Amino acid sequence: MTSVPAPTTSSLPSTPSAGALRTVWLAALLLTSLALPFIFLPMEAHWAHMVFHLIGIPLCLAGVVLLARIRHSSASRTIRVMTGINTAFFIGWLIGHLGELMVVLGHGGAHADEEVFDNPVHSSFAALAVPSWMLAVVGSIMLLVTIGIVSLRHRRHR
Repeated sequence: MTSVPAPTTSSLPSTPSAGALRTVWLAALLLTSLALPFIFLPMEAHWAHMVFHLIGIPLCLAGVVLLARIRHSSASRTIRVMTGINTAFFIGWLIGHLGELMVVLGHGGAHADEEVFDNPVHSSFAALAVPSWMLAVVGSIMLLVTIGIVSLRHRRHR
């Protein structure tokens, strides 16, 4: 009886690195960040505005944590600087969400009327949240492109 020799190389695909998984999570966070306002804000339901902020707050927190992990694991100074700047954008967006949510909760929560949009405190926090959101989205796109370029350059120089 002859035995079949075990293969010397694994035919299983290699598992993605932690950096690659973080990049995928950043892309998913970016897509969610892009979609969130367009899903909830046009809704006619009173509860949609509150839910928008309730989802946005953990999304911003996840962005801050993810960017911190990318920053600490990267050897590239460019990526570390870009993640630091993008973290500031996500923190601005988070502060805007928190402020707007407090106003919405103070005006009836899920039953808040359209008058909440005219509230000067809500408008002030929205004036911080909207540009921060836009900068976070643009910054995330730029960061993803930079991560891709750095990764390709690293592979080419191996």
